[in-house]
Amino acid sequence: MAPGELRHRPIRDLIGDTFGVVGRRFREIAVIAIVAAAVAVVSLVAFTSAFDIINEEILENPRFEEVMDLTAQEEVESEEFEAAVEAWLESIEGDRLVNAGLLLAASLLIGLLGWATTIAFSLVALDDVEGRPSAIGPAFRTGLARVPKAVLLGIVYLAMLVALLIALGIAMFVLSLMHPYLGVAFLVIGIVGTVLYFMPLVQMHFVLAYLEPGFPWFPRWWRLLADNKAATWGRSALIFLANIAVGLILWLGLLALPSPYGDFISNAIAGPILGALSAVAYSLMYADLSGRSAC
Repeated sequence: MAPGELRHRPIRDLIGDTFGVVGRRFREIAVIAIVAAAVAVVSLVAFTSAFDIINEEILENPRFEEVMDLTAQEEVESEEFEAAVEAWLESIEGDRLVNAGLLLAASLLIGLLGWATTIAFSLVALDDVEGRPSAIGPAFRTGLARVPKAVLLGIVYLAMLVALLIALGIAMFVLSLMHPYLGVAFLVIGIVGTVLYFMPLVQMHFVLAYLEPGFPWFPRWWRLLADNKAATWGRSALIFLANIAVGLILWLGLLALPSPYGDFISNAIAGPILGALSAVAYSLMYADLSGRSAC
């Protein structure tokens, strides 16, 4: 069967097969999920600590409150305002802000390890589809090795997003010269349309980076989707909405817990479980599109 003729398995089968893979490869997926939970919690601790330092040194600083009070007044002497700003800046402990920056950097680097667990989930799922035994160590090592490729792809998409916003902004300005509302309408339609159409498809591009050794150039991604863009869009959107729904239910259920315990439980339990299920589902979709699935 030619690649363009490949089709996704029915949604009911996709859901059933996702849980089937998790059941058959439970040991590997459970170990990876434990690592993902540890990574998520440590990253959250580092980020929360950095935010607390920044909040204490800047936003909750009494000197900063004095500056804000002066800003709210209609008439303020410039010397008084400059003196207040200078006093605020002098009251900030530079060493604590440096520590906050280091904690934020650590949180980012640890988060990249979490990306490696997503890739490891995907590799285990592909092993199951192709009937190979899975090994946790090689899955992690391959995941770590492919994180830079995924980061590079993310940077490419970020650059494309910035370029798109600039282009839409220019178009909005030109159309606004004709009619004020025309430019705004074009901008809204352009952003919403782009997000709704491409975002569900973009995830499959990252799955290519996870599961294939080379860099997933755009022609390769587009050829993989072929005539299955609508089906891929629908399944990707369904996975996204399911994650949002479960996350919302969990968030509402954890509201009763004092902060930050609810966040810790969410990151340590729900995050890895949803991450594993999503990664497996996307790997099955990739297997269908690439012809590597027997279904």
